[in-house]
Amino acid sequence: MAVVEFKKLNRQMMLYRIVQTILLGLLVFMALSFQSLFAVRGKPEQFITSLAAAIIIQLLLIYPVYKLAWRDAGIEIEGNATGLSNVQLTALRKKRLIGDLWKFCSVVFFIVFVALIPDAKKSAGSSFFLAITIFSFLLTCLMYFQCFNFSAKKQIKALN
Repeated sequence: MAVVEFKKLNRQMMLYRIVQTILLGLLVFMALSFQSLFAVRGKPEQFITSLAAAIIIQLLLIYPVYKLAWRDAGIEIEGNATGLSNVQLTALRKKRLIGDLWKFCSVVFFIVFVALIPDAKKSAGSSFFLAITIFSFLLTCLMYFQCFNFSAKKQIKALN
């Protein structure tokens, strides 16, 4: 059995905690911005509805995001082992690439979805869908980082 050193993984988890804090701040800022926008337009109920819709989307995404984070944490733990052969390193690189491709595709999906929403000044309902999309994106990113850290800690604990 190869010796696994978790120094790099612990640094990555710390970085993910910092990113989570930044994303949480951005989420609060966007929530306040949309809340004031909906209040100015005389439809404050749309803010709560957009948050509820984003939470429902998160409930639908929780399992796939958790599985991806669990997989990525496992790959990082495997990659931290000492004495890996070139074949093992190539296999890990391929696994990382596939995981990165999934994450890239989800980010591109949200960017394209936001870009295709009509201009808020031309369409009254577009701000509502924009709020749902942005809240969902930020919550999905937060959920991935939280699931990664949880999965990594759980897998590290299982190894020790």
